[in-house]
Amino acid sequence: MLIAGITKVRNESEIIVDTLDHFAEHCDAIFVYDDASTDNTAELCLNHPAVQAVTKGNHWDPNREKAEWQSRQAALVTAQAHSPEWILCFDADERVEMPEFDMDRYDAVRMKLFDFYITGEDIDLPYTKRRWIGPEYREILMMYRNRPGMRFQYPDQREMQLRGNVRMLRDGYVKHYGKAISVEEWERTVDYYMKWPKYRKKWKARRGKAIHTKSDFGRPLILWEERDLYGLRLAP
Repeated sequence: MLIAGITKVRNESEIIVDTLDHFAEHCDAIFVYDDASTDNTAELCLNHPAVQAVTKGNHWDPNREKAEWQSRQAALVTAQAHSPEWILCFDADERVEMPEFDMDRYDAVRMKLFDFYITGEDIDLPYTKRRWIGPEYREILMMYRNRPGMRFQYPDQREMQLRGNVRMLRDGYVKHYGKAISVEEWERTVDYYMKWPKYRKKWKARRGKAIHTKSDFGRPLILWEERDLYGLRLAP
């Protein structure tokens, strides 16, 4: 297997089939950890042709900083049992514009992640039709060679920590739709992060503010097509 996709999901029935369809274009197989969903997300994943395995978590752990890395670690372990050459780690609310590159020359790929937002002009459109983003981006490690000893183990860990000399490609984009799916999903996201002490204050202030003219960092929104002109890298 060349590329294994791994993801952790919870109550993603609104978008998960679209997500799996998208990443099936980039992965030979996808391995899912379902974090105690209360809807039919797990069943949708099980029935998707790109999904090799779904690990079901039966307990909702209120310690989210621990649960985040444990969920990804469970998906990683399952994927590694199939000996993929590469791992592509993604969230259900993301899409990628994958660069073309020589896999023999690199060990990992960092991409620019931009947030999409709901605006007054597109509030009634499907989330994939939204055009407005915040100018801010962060570089995120999305893809890396499968190596012995890799693991998720730190609180709230999303990115794998790679050891030794790593030949890093910085190219490609991530479209993050987490803030742009719907007004209802925005409010559910507020409820979710209110349970995290370190995010509570920030997200409490965002309640009722799903529709944007500026980014959550206070800058005017830009069009997706303008990202290379006006993109601003956030501090690591």
